[in-house]
Amino acid sequence: MPIEFYSPVSGGAIATVIMQMARELGGFGHEVTVLTTLDSNRPYPEGKIVRIEHRKGSELNAAQRFMSRVRGKLERFDWPCFDYYLRSFLRALRDLKPAPDVVVLFNDLVSSEYVKGILPGAKVIVWQHNEWGTRHDIRRTIAATDVFVANSGYIRDWTISKHGIPESKFVVAHNGVDPEAFHPRENYLERQDPVRVLFIGRIDPNKGPDIAADAVAALVREGLPVTLTVAGGLWFYGDVDPMTDPFFRKLKVKMDAANANYLGHVDRHAAPELVRAHDVVCVLSRSNEPFGLVVLEGMASGCAVIASKRGGLPEACGEAAILVDEGDLPAVIGALRSLVTDRRLLQVHKELSVARAGRQTWTECARIIEGAVLAPGAGMVESAA
Repeated sequence: MPIEFYSPVSGGAIATVIMQMARELGGFGHEVTVLTTLDSNRPYPEGKIVRIEHRKGSELNAAQRFMSRVRGKLERFDWPCFDYYLRSFLRALRDLKPAPDVVVLFNDLVSSEYVKGILPGAKVIVWQHNEWGTRHDIRRTIAATDVFVANSGYIRDWTISKHGIPESKFVVAHNGVDPEAFHPRENYLERQDPVRVLFIGRIDPNKGPDIAADAVAALVREGLPVTLTVAGGLWFYGDVDPMTDPFFRKLKVKMDAANANYLGHVDRHAAPELVRAHDVVCVLSRSNEPFGLVVLEGMASGCAVIASKRGGLPEACGEAAILVDEGDLPAVIGALRSLVTDRRLLQVHKELSVARAGRQTWTECARIIEGAVLAPGAGMVESAA
């Protein structure tokens, strides 16, 4: 997408998915090229990387901005200055030798028809990772797309309901987890005092870090042995002072009440060691989380997970997590208290987590994608729950 870089430093969840698919599909013997915008940070090494450009409005003169707005309105593009981005990656596609057999677009309900226009023989896959609206004529997108992929049954059903895409065109491929990077620490089932709770993710009210802070603060007031670490920035790149954000200022008060350790943004390379040093991961989203990579990464690291019943989170959690209603602070406090005071229960949930994560591999996800490419029709294939 125009807003995300293919980098472990400045990329988000979609960059992670692309990296893992490049690794897995490359291991299957396929040649993978990644067309991406880049910044000054190092990109992922997986795949052959081709740089494309996305010009911001601030980089254009007045006449160019006007023409870009006109083109965007006529074609009903979803991003400002998308015409520059589209032109750049279509040029890159034309220049690829040999021409690609498959083009995968991420969270993009616009570009299918333009890709088909220059590569009529290629199979076009649109991989949806979020609830994604569009101003574009969805009929043109549906006609030009061979397979739609969703990262959860929830996102598939939402997209079908929102856009009227035929169910037969959809495949569900759940995100996976890398067991080489995310694995439990040695003796992870042994008692650790205090119990270490982690929130890791974007600092946004939709992600619920304030709920985790309030819950830990309540247990601290009870004198229970528990600590909280909060990791994440306002965005996954950019040097933005978090204190300029009203929500973060409120969160800071709550973190102080919980004696929390705030780490700021953590690069992907540093995340595994951080996660496995903890015992409980909180994924308390208020919004409909599409799937939640952090769920599987926390589970694979040997952590119990407390998650909200929103969107695709129940799919990601399976039977391993403790699920609570959205924003139900008493339920979160009760769940966390039970894990802190009943160490056998904490062990049980850690064991359930590791078993659950072991069934959700990136290899399985890649096999589903490969099957969708090779099969004459998409069908209703789903990854194992």
